[in-house]
Amino acid sequence: MSRSTEELVEKLSVPALDSKDLFFETRYSQTFWEQCIACLWKQHWSYWRNPEYNAVRFLFVVAVTLVFGTTFWNLGQKR
Repeated sequence: MSRSTEELVEKLSVPALDSKDLFFETRYSQTFWEQCIACLWKQHWSYWRNPEYNAVRFLFVVAVTLVFGTTFWNLGQKR
């Protein structure tokens, strides 16, 4: 770091004389359910914004469909 940056860090590391410690009423800023909804929302958007993953997923479904289709072809008529 440059000397001016180090001096600025030193200056801002000392709290002001009239400042108080931070206090939060709860441990977390959101409730458990709000955090779950936020995580699901982020996952939803990151999932649909990944076309490579969706293409591989689609190809995998087609491959599994072909495997099961050829494995059980005409099996119901033989019973």
